[in-house]
Amino acid sequence: MPLHVRVELAHGATQVLANQQKVDLLHIKGPAVAEGLRRPGTASTDADVLVRPQHVPRFMAGLERTGWILRTDFRDGSAFEHAAGLYHPHWGLLDVHRRFPGMDRDPEHTFEVLWGRREHTRLAAIDVAVPDRTGQQLVLLLHVARSEAPAMDQHPDHAVNWGHASEQDRQAVVELAREVHAEVALAAATDQLDAYDGDPEAALWRVFSRPGHTRLEEWRARVQAAPTRRAKVGVALRAFLVNKAWLAEDLGRPPTRADMVRAFGGRFVQGARDLGRMSRRSAQEHLHIDREGPS
Repeated sequence: MPLHVRVELAHGATQVLANQQKVDLLHIKGPAVAEGLRRPGTASTDADVLVRPQHVPRFMAGLERTGWILRTDFRDGSAFEHAAGLYHPHWGLLDVHRRFPGMDRDPEHTFEVLWGRREHTRLAAIDVAVPDRTGQQLVLLLHVARSEAPAMDQHPDHAVNWGHASEQDRQAVVELAREVHAEVALAAATDQLDAYDGDPEAALWRVFSRPGHTRLEEWRARVQAAPTRRAKVGVALRAFLVNKAWLAEDLGRPPTRADMVRAFGGRFVQGARDLGRMSRRSAQEHLHIDREGPS
């Protein structure tokens, strides 16, 4: 079965389940994106859905009952802990988003805003809800912001949804970003982060938008961006934990206790290497500034 067909069927299958369970979800990215906003000549490898946060536990339970296999839980999926990855023998890969990075300060509010503006399309002959045009543009741009592209304006989704967008479309995206508290992440996607210097959230997005950033830089920025002292401690403690799901994927089998111990030790070795890279990068940046002189 062609991959693009399988992905569309996955969208349809998840919508059928959502209808049965009275779950609100929005289909995002891939075939759910309006044709004029898609990158030409590309196809998704998985289906992506954004679920109303309070409906997530019910939806996840329903997925597992209907043959979906959990590959990575929310805490394991990414540094933002925003999505769980699942696999189905017939429908392939699915990412279930409980929030979307960049507009995740208040996930319930964000979903309600996007849901209130939703439109409908058909995927696999099933009627599905999608964000409106402006919402789709914002989702794609926030995804660009963490793509580690050498330059944001070189990313195809940036060109379609910002670089070549009309002034009216840009203004609509900016206004929606303001409504869902995504101003800083949008600034990262549009190369305007300097306007937020000193903001801990800006420091986080500066790391994620930079190619070749180290895991140590990522964790340090995440600690700084955590909103409370308790949250900062939680993030710092998780930095030392081995991601069991990722390790299993690397090994191609469930990890043993010995595997976990070796991986734990490897984190400290990698941390030392990252410190060295960060020191060299900092020295190079200071040298560059000294050569340029004051501005």
